Amino acid sequence: MRMLKIGILQDEFGIKPQDNVEKIGRILLNSYREADIVILPEYSMINILDGLKPPEVYDKAEFLENSSYLTKISDLAGKLGVKILTHFIEKTINKPKCYSSSVLVEPSGRFVKLYSKMHLFDAYGYRESDFFKPGEKPSIKLNLKSMDLYVAICYDLRFPELFRTYSFMGAHGVIVQAGWVKGFLKEEILDKIAVTRSHENTYYLILVNQTGKLFTGRSGVYNPFGYKEVDLGFKQQYLEHSINPAVVEEARNTIPVAKQAMEKWIVKPI
Repeated sequence: MRMLKIGILQDEFGIKPQDNVEKIGRILLNSYREADIVILPEYSMINILDGLKPPEVYDKAEFLENSSYLTKISDLAGKLGVKILTHFIEKTINKPKCYSSSVLVEPSGRFVKLYSKMHLFDAYGYRESDFFKPGEKPSIKLNLKSMDLYVAICYDLRFPELFRTYSFMGAHGVIVQAGWVKGFLKEEILDKIAVTRSHENTYYLILVNQTGKLFTGRSGVYNPFGYKEVDLGFKQQYLEHSINPAVVEEARNTIPVAKQAMEKWIVKPI
């Protein structure tokens, strides 16, 4: 079986889409090697947690169809010849609400929205629902080198139902774009939840998080057998790492929890 090479970009992003896309370009033009897909963290377009109010975020957001930000990401994808999965603040007609979305940008210039965040971060005294409308369904499947991947965003990690749904859908891996906020035990919580979601569903979990003054970092790749294959720590860096569909098959033959769960449970969104 062919291995899939993932590019993980862990960095700190600000409130201006133009500055952020220029930063992404500098990093990837210098560091990209041969990944099949490059993944950017949550809020890589606009860091809404850096002091912005909902109307300010709405003014900076863009519609999918005529997005300057996505066009620039597309230009970069074309130069490198690689797919880029970016987080996107998607404007709606219901001001000041947006969608928190994951958009796949193809080297050809095509944009595909894979997912909008279903579980909004209304916790720890914060209300993400002041900014966003929740998504209504799990992500579209992304097939790369015979591996079926799905997408989740940050706070979704706390909802095992979504990740079990992806397991029942045959996922080989789930990409989690995150802006996991720093706080008491938050780094430890993130790591424990991520390794649990990966192991209990016997698939890879690819965590791509922001770092810096607000976020915990610790992006990495979690193996279906329940350990972390690679950890980016707290540094601002880009790393490429391969995942192997044969490992998923071996894990599911050894620990057939997904198959056993399907025999007794139905998990679906309301």
